[in-house]
Amino acid sequence: MAIVEVIALAGAVTKISSSISSAVKAGKDVHSLLPAFGKLAQVEAQINLAESGKHKGFLGRLTSTEADAFEIASAKMAHKQAQSDLKSVCQLYGPPGMWDLVVQEQAAARVRKRKALEEEAKKRDKFFFIMSVILGGTVFIIGSGFMFYGASLLAN
Repeated sequence: MAIVEVIALAGAVTKISSSISSAVKAGKDVHSLLPAFGKLAQVEAQINLAESGKHKGFLGRLTSTEADAFEIASAKMAHKQAQSDLKSVCQLYGPPGMWDLVVQEQAAARVRKRKALEEEAKKRDKFFFIMSVILGGTVFIIGSGFMFYGASLLAN
């Protein structure tokens, strides 16, 4: 999976929630809508990951901008509004208990996605650490070699 694009999160929330809302109003079956609700939960997990700062690599974390913070806040507000709108749509147009089932399934999807994103972030950080150690060791060995070579030239 690629690094989370913070700018796209608010748009994704809006697009997914509007498609779900239209489908609920059209009378679609709740089971056919659960994948769309799962996608909304995945976007929420990406928002939470971005908020924690784990959405970027090590060097990217050093260059985080205020624009990222505003985009994350925008995505959080869009998600909160979407959840509120979907709750009312599901309660008005959906079958009884639809919203409760959706909330339960979203929680499960959110946990799965968060774990997957955190695991990916750990792997990326571990890779960066290993590459840093290898690069540091290589620079040390080459530098030591030049130092000994220079010392031998000065000794002669």
